[in-house]
Amino acid sequence: MPESTTYVERLVKGSAIVFVAFIAAGIVGLLLRMFLMRTLLAEDIAFGVEGGTHYGLFYIVFTIISFFELFRGLGFDTALIKHMPEFVVKKRFGKIKSSIDFVLLLRAALGTLIAVVIFIFSYPLAQGIVGDIGLPSETAVLLIQILAIWFIMMSFFTLLKTFQGFQNMPAFASIKFFDNLSVFLLALLFVGGLGLSVAGVAYAYLFTALATAMLSFAVLRRKYPQVFKAKASITKPLVKKLSKFALPIFLTGFIGLVIGYMDTIMIAAFRTPAEVGYYHAAQPLGTFLASISGTVIIVFFPMVSELWAKRERKLLGNMVHFLTKFSFILITPAVLGFIAFPDIIIRMFGGEAYLAGAIVLQILGVVAILWLLTTILNQTLVGIGKPILVTIVTASMAVFNLVANLLLIPPYGIAGAATATLGAYLLGSILLFYYAKKHVKLTLPASPLLKTAIGAVLTLLLIFDLKSILVLHPLPEAFVVGIPGLLFYGWWILATKAVTKDELRLVARIIPMPKWLLKVASKIIKD
Repeated sequence: MPESTTYVERLVKGSAIVFVAFIAAGIVGLLLRMFLMRTLLAEDIAFGVEGGTHYGLFYIVFTIISFFELFRGLGFDTALIKHMPEFVVKKRFGKIKSSIDFVLLLRAALGTLIAVVIFIFSYPLAQGIVGDIGLPSETAVLLIQILAIWFIMMSFFTLLKTFQGFQNMPAFASIKFFDNLSVFLLALLFVGGLGLSVAGVAYAYLFTALATAMLSFAVLRRKYPQVFKAKASITKPLVKKLSKFALPIFLTGFIGLVIGYMDTIMIAAFRTPAEVGYYHAAQPLGTFLASISGTVIIVFFPMVSELWAKRERKLLGNMVHFLTKFSFILITPAVLGFIAFPDIIIRMFGGEAYLAGAIVLQILGVVAILWLLTTILNQTLVGIGKPILVTIVTASMAVFNLVANLLLIPPYGIAGAATATLGAYLLGSILLFYYAKKHVKLTLPASPLLKTAIGAVLTLLLIFDLKSILVLHPLPEAFVVGIPGLLFYGWWILATKAVTKDELRLVARIIPMPKWLLKVASKIIKD
């Protein structure tokens, strides 16, 4: 279908820009975690506490304060992104400016209020976090107060999100990369150079938030002068229009935050800060894998609204079918790497002190696949104007996650927390598919997904067999074993026709691919 091909080309080309930038940003983010885990170990030794305590302390405080993010925006930032393409098409720049101004004012006001409350209660909060682990409460107090100010500055992150509304992916992705890089470089200065410990990490986030806000404003003003020249008028109908979409998004986001931060909070409550550190040695790797594979969603979301408005339900179903199939095929090799070589990855990322997080990495690798599926279906339902269904599903996931965490974390610690997350996303995938199939002409690519899953299991068996035969150091072993495994997986996908020749040609037309590689792949796929 020519029209279908056009949308696929737009999807893949737009995603490629975001993908490259997010890969770079994700790598920088991982480097930051590696640096902090290794550098803050010296602080643990100096205070005579368990390794990973300072690293865990920072992410306990960071998680608690970040939890209030949604209460600052109330879903209006997502509503802004949803309605901006409509205003752009109609050239209603005054509406765009008014919407941005309203969301900024709301986020700044609520952000300041929340930050003041956090600042006032910083001492009792710090004492509750530190407890009897051997660290002075003043360390946590300073950390809380710096991040409270950072929380205010993050109100202006809306300026960055407006580039999504304009569908200006190069600007959005570039500034996002700058944000990650700035945090990393400033952390090197404040923690590594000046020896400011966990407070230095907080300062890095604070000054980066200020720099990112200024850069976003400057680029926005230069790229879209017509918006700044337009007259702003925050009217009741405009607020009502944004509110109608924002409320379900707020509820969904709130429940999503509960799921996202519940693990960390409950590990801190039932176990130790050191175990929070182990968990956060693995969690960012799982998040990195999921977010990189999900970069296509940033481009996909506006397309859903466009196709639904044109009443192209069948075409929308085809897009979801294509996206689900190729995302699953592409993410699986990375997941296999997480399952087969978790100890090697953890050693490279955080060092021997964090090896306890290896089991978490294996489980979160599988979670990344389910996260990708739920995100595709989630954005499909939101894009067609059914956010309340997503709220219902997310609430079900949160209840499951809460109960599972209560049952699994006390006896099994971080492995129990990761297992609870896995179960929650499995439930969410099933429910979201049920609702998506009900409202969109949608069928999942069952045969290609099954073939890919079988190929993944066979590849994993091959890797484990080779590991049992070969006696090598970890890194050479990963290379020697991983390459044959990857080649076998690629051969299986092509030989079983999980990918067809037409799909291969389409992807090759959009993304540069060596002719010899295309020729070999085409020969493997038999007519």
